[in-house]
Amino acid sequence: MQHLERAEEVVGVLLFAAMAALVFIGAIGRTLGTPLIWAIDFAQLFFAWSAVLGADVALKRNQHIEIDILVRRFPAEVRRLLAVAWLIVIAAFLSALVWLGSRLTLLNLERELGDAGISYGWVTAAIPAGALLLLITAVTRLVRGLAGRETLSLEGRDGTVL
Repeated sequence: MQHLERAEEVVGVLLFAAMAALVFIGAIGRTLGTPLIWAIDFAQLFFAWSAVLGADVALKRNQHIEIDILVRRFPAEVRRLLAVAWLIVIAAFLSALVWLGSRLTLLNLERELGDAGISYGWVTAAIPAGALLLLITAVTRLVRGLAGRETLSLEGRDGTVL
């Protein structure tokens, strides 16, 4: 499983780097009077996919920002119950994103992505695919937490919420 997480991270970083490079190349092209319109189209595609892959890696590592100013005042068991409830809400929201994002992707299959010559569906497919990855991660964390194999407490260390 660590190999898949590492692959997900590497692909996300490569897509983000490619996005940054394409935005830079596009800016240089516009400055020189030769805009590369397709560069921005592909940058948009790479950004969408790098964002959802990065979100899943962050969820696996429990690195999303949590505002715990109120929650940290509660006893550990209450924080644990809130963490379980929060993961259930997240899973429900992600399930809706998988469903609605799939419908959106199907609607966008015929739409062309700018001047890139590919379907805009490749951009919108990041929504259901990323939501599915996040849903799997959220449910896995919930099951592990309920089984006692993962701490679900919203308690942080050194100002970092874990």
